[in-house]
Amino acid sequence: MKKILLAVCALFMVNAMFAQSYVRTTDAKNVSVKKSTVTGRETAVPENITPMTRSIVGANFMGTTYYDLQTNGAMPQKIVAHEDGTISAVWTTNANTADSRGTGYNYFDGSTWVNPSYSTARIENVRTGWGTLTCVGNAEIVAAHNGSSALVIGICPQKGTQNWTFTNLVGPSIHGINNYGQEATSTALLWPAIASSGNIVHLICCTESDTGMYYQGINTCLVYYRGTFNASSNTIDWESPRIVGNLTSDEVRSMSGDAYAIAAKGNTVAILNAPSTSDVFLWKSNDNGVNFTKTVIVKSPIELYKENTTMVLDTPYVADGSCAVSIDDNGMVHVAFGITRFFNDVLGDGSYSYYPGYDDMLYWNESMQPILSGTKESLNSDSLEAAGYKVFHRNDLTGDGGAYYIQNGDFPGYGVAAVSTPQFVLDNGTVYLIYTQILDFPFINTNEGAYYRGVFATKSSDNGNTWGGVSWLSYNKDCYYISDWSWTALQDTDFTISMMTESIYNEGESVFPAVASKIVNGKINMWWQQDYIPGSEIKEKSLSMCQNESSIYHFAIDANQVGIYNNVDEVWQGLWVGISNHNISGMRMYPNPATESVNVLFTAENTENGVLSVMNLMGQTVYTMNIDVNEGTNMVTVPVNQLPAGIYMVNIKTNKGISTQKLIVK
Repeated sequence: MKKILLAVCALFMVNAMFAQSYVRTTDAKNVSVKKSTVTGRETAVPENITPMTRSIVGANFMGTTYYDLQTNGAMPQKIVAHEDGTISAVWTTNANTADSRGTGYNYFDGSTWVNPSYSTARIENVRTGWGTLTCVGNAEIVAAHNGSSALVIGICPQKGTQNWTFTNLVGPSIHGINNYGQEATSTALLWPAIASSGNIVHLICCTESDTGMYYQGINTCLVYYRGTFNASSNTIDWESPRIVGNLTSDEVRSMSGDAYAIAAKGNTVAILNAPSTSDVFLWKSNDNGVNFTKTVIVKSPIELYKENTTMVLDTPYVADGSCAVSIDDNGMVHVAFGITRFFNDVLGDGSYSYYPGYDDMLYWNESMQPILSGTKESLNSDSLEAAGYKVFHRNDLTGDGGAYYIQNGDFPGYGVAAVSTPQFVLDNGTVYLIYTQILDFPFINTNEGAYYRGVFATKSSDNGNTWGGVSWLSYNKDCYYISDWSWTALQDTDFTISMMTESIYNEGESVFPAVASKIVNGKINMWWQQDYIPGSEIKEKSLSMCQNESSIYHFAIDANQVGIYNNVDEVWQGLWVGISNHNISGMRMYPNPATESVNVLFTAENTENGVLSVMNLMGQTVYTMNIDVNEGTNMVTVPVNQLPAGIYMVNIKTNKGISTQKLIVK
């Protein structure tokens, strides 16, 4: 069984005792951590600190930031793929001073990203955060909060020109007692998410989050704004806010920032609210936001404890607050959210415990029945799967029959479950789902003893009924494989400590995927944040900025390669499918490991000439042959009996690019 070389350093950390160094997923699910009940607004004066720089900028990096938190839960829309092949993208950026935070922006003009990828410049001239993006025609619209008084709305009439104008969307005036015990008035609007259809802009956000500040009796109230964009004046005419779900203070006393998502398509608007502390519900409009109806998807088990406010909350299964919603071509709504457990052991202390090792994520669409039992076990994955619901779990990345955690390892703070942060792309009956998961042991940060996260994708070709393979999108192919990673075997390898360290460093952590909702030119476009320190310094250490730079990494994948490219069942074998060759796909080899010869199978869209070459890990070509690439299925037999035992790269090169796989010769 093959393991990733990352395990080598993990062995040093855990005294080279593999049998005692990791635990099964089910054991780690019993570890709880504290979480604040309400994500507080930033009121402290920012501090300036000296940053640590890191030079890792490549062709696919489109930006950097010293603020490594893009959301408290769900990722709003932050990237738009246009029909002409251009792309607009935003993220929360920060330069080397804490008060420089704002909306980072970059634009792909069809051939290149126009802004330097190392730029941390913001588009606003005031400190903002949580920028979210939509486009109306050729106009770009960004909403971000200033953290104190209003949303800052930026409008650029022609995409890519950065000719921004800014106005403030001021919320309803609220009078109450703030977090400092003082009487205060606030018009703050916080943590926006935005979508558009036609010339109508749909915006959801929260009112003031200080614990003593209530809008119509609800703290951190989720409100909906409907606006009409006027292209001639480059303005938006906003209607009065409405409370999402038409909730009243009798139903809920407090809501949560970023525990929601919004989508719009044609005349359909869908708003999903999926917090840990109340019902998961869908608020849907079929007339472009004029009227809405509410559907409870999951009845909250928290209701069981409301009658007795002194009762300790005993670990019900709940949504984790990170969710996604999308609308298909027939107007049907699709939903996904992570699942965790909730435990309030100290009543009234403003915090609760949740279980970040719980590794389930639920998919639901409107053809399915709601989950209305309201029991503490209603979101237990065993119960859900027995009832026919689709639940996604952590993927086995090492081929040892299950996903593992390192014993006593640290769960980096993101406030979400081990499988979470979903994003959708819906296209002609196919559902693409992109999400993150805590990686399988040994893909960990060995210096910190903490788990990395990675970005994954899967798809359903029948509108959510059945699902195919899973692609590990963020996997770094520069991580080396060995056939046996026991301590004795490692002493016999030729790998050096520097190579081991580099392999770990190259893997890194990939989080906060933002995905364009539309497939353009056959590709799904997305970005995610990547660095080499597990967790968020901002969230865990309450910093105004980070000492370590994070990169915003753009990634595009052919939609038909989802489930094939970097398939999780192949990665652990050292097999993976490249996407640079747009003629060849599905490249596989057997037997692998090989001793006498290996059969190389692949599918080609067109007939052309090609070259097959075998290279060792030093980059030296040890075998080459010209091949005829025929339309359809191809098989080439390569002799390997003259090659020394080791790891090789098999390349097939045509005029359209190169496809590569790893080969082990015994």
